[in-house]
Amino acid sequence: MQTWPYPTNPTPESRVLVIGHDPRLRKSETLAQHAFFADLFFTRIPATKSDLAKYELAKAVFAYIGELTSYRYNASQLVLTNLCNVHLPHAPKGKVVLIPRPYAESGLHIISALVQKANIELIFAMSEQVNYWLQELDFCQPQSDFLERAAPKPRGVASRPPFYEPHQQRAFQGIAFRRHTTRLGIPLYPIVHVRSWPFRGPFEAAYGRLYSACISELKAAA
Repeated sequence: MQTWPYPTNPTPESRVLVIGHDPRLRKSETLAQHAFFADLFFTRIPATKSDLAKYELAKAVFAYIGELTSYRYNASQLVLTNLCNVHLPHAPKGKVVLIPRPYAESGLHIISALVQKANIELIFAMSEQVNYWLQELDFCQPQSDFLERAAPKPRGVASRPPFYEPHQQRAFQGIAFRRHTTRLGIPLYPIVHVRSWPFRGPFEAAYGRLYSACISELKAAA
């Protein structure tokens, strides 16, 4: 089943690209027809519990990016998509869905074309695995230490269904909320997935300082 980013085509006012993981919910067979259910953000607040949860996810994404950028972009200036926009099998319980290399390559081809069509000036890429593929496939400057530590473990790749597990834990802390540059010269910031925002507990301890520094850096660069 094919899903699509929101909006499907960038508009002349598009400035910020947000790249997520994949369209499947972890505990449901639902697939988001628009990345992060972003279409619901532009409609009335849903009445059903199911749709309200999807609306809250969309709302969180816009708030997350808004806080990171000190709200200098409005919602219509954001383009939301996933690295993988196709159906993937559920990972085993407690594991992260693996994006196989061919799907990552296909998604990156679409993203590269999207960036060249739009006036994108800033990119946020969510999750460790997404950022692994963006570096491994040379979309942005690779960092050898991160690539070695974040590479998928063979046992996860060989599992049925497959799942993503990095070679070493905490590799993402070495790149998260720090400026990277794509091959097209656009600043890219790896960020923790919106599911874990606002940060609390271990996430606050691991990423809170980096998050605040990122906000300050982006504000100074505006």
